[in-house]
Amino acid sequence: MQIIVAIDDSRRIDGGGGGENASLLAEVINERHWGVSSRPSRHRLYPHPETGYRRHNTARSFSADIVEEALPEFIEYACNIIKDNSVPDSNTGLVIIIPEKLEEPDKLISFAYQAKESIVTKNEAMLMENKDGIYIFPLCGDGKGVIGALAGAGLRITGNDGQFRGKLKLGNGEGYIATVQEIIAKTYVEQVKNMDFEILDENETVRMGEKVKVVLLDNKYTLMVYPTELEYPRWQSSTSHMLRTF
Repeated sequence: MQIIVAIDDSRRIDGGGGGENASLLAEVINERHWGVSSRPSRHRLYPHPETGYRRHNTARSFSADIVEEALPEFIEYACNIIKDNSVPDSNTGLVIIIPEKLEEPDKLISFAYQAKESIVTKNEAMLMENKDGIYIFPLCGDGKGVIGALAGAGLRITGNDGQFRGKLKLGNGEGYIATVQEIIAKTYVEQVKNMDFEILDENETVRMGEKVKVVLLDNKYTLMVYPTELEYPRWQSSTSHMLRTF
């Protein structure tokens, strides 16, 4: 059974608490043989003072294929570990989605994109609490983190939003030139696309930048690139600014 797990802590700088907890929960699913998890992704949400953010307003999410009988144990563990790791000013929320049980996935996705563009309220998020396939847990403080967590889950379901934690490393780092074939063979990247969303041939060459980020696109780990206007290498890994829509 596939699940989507999403966490948002609306008062932690850079969403650090959410990122650490998401990575921990993904690892626990694998270690306890409850299932197999994907990499957690970070989703940018609307940056407004009323959302309680400090530098960035983000949520974290990941997907996992788990044994259905393990879900209650995982939920209990997730709630406890998040509360144990919380800090006094946190307003953390946890959301778990079972995509196959969603009756109206479009409503969840619409909510998620709304949260990227404008302010949404905790009451709006909690309206989805009793819908099939949606589990919402306000865990700390006023629980406003459920807004971002629900949005993060919806964005992860689209398969076309989110950046993955850490920098992609290949060769000797910045300035290293690799073919698309090498990038896919030696990293977790599954495809390379340009900023017009066209997929690159495996023989195309890419120069790796200073801070190489991987995004979620087409439900795949994707490296985005832009043209160098040179014959070699023809492409450069996209900058963080270029990837702000993810």
